[in-house]
Amino acid sequence: INMNFQTSTTYSFTQLANNFRYNFDLKMNQINLHGGQVFILISLWKNDRQSQIDLATHLKLSAPTINKMVKSLIEGGFVDCNKCVNDGRLMRVHLTQKGIEHQKLVEEKFVEFETEFFSNLTETEKLILIQIFGKIKDNFIKKTTIKIT
Repeated sequence: INMNFQTSTTYSFTQLANNFRYNFDLKMNQINLHGGQVFILISLWKNDRQSQIDLATHLKLSAPTINKMVKSLIEGGFVDCNKCVNDGRLMRVHLTQKGIEHQKLVEEKFVEFETEFFSNLTETEKLILIQIFGKIKDNFIKKTTIKIT
């Protein structure tokens, strides 16, 4: 097989994903957050006081990754962590006042990023892209080796 990697779907998607993540991180850094931390906050805004295990399961990230992000969010004053009253082995993560108040700012930066990143797409193209992402995600959910959140 003599494959031209640069013209493959995988190569193009990886380049896009790397660029997307880099620019998303830059946008979130403007409000003192890392791109990955935002998804922990989003999860907590929907359902506060989750265990780190619940966050890891929901976000499909490893426990050490969640632990590192939670520690960083604690240092930033966005969340706090307490032992669960029913099970002392579990740590519950909860929003601080700063974490609650930051929701509007995160939403603003999220919308800014989406508007900038997808500015050359029509509304119809954005809807089609969401459908395509859904198909790709569904395809990998069926697989046991690859997980996408």
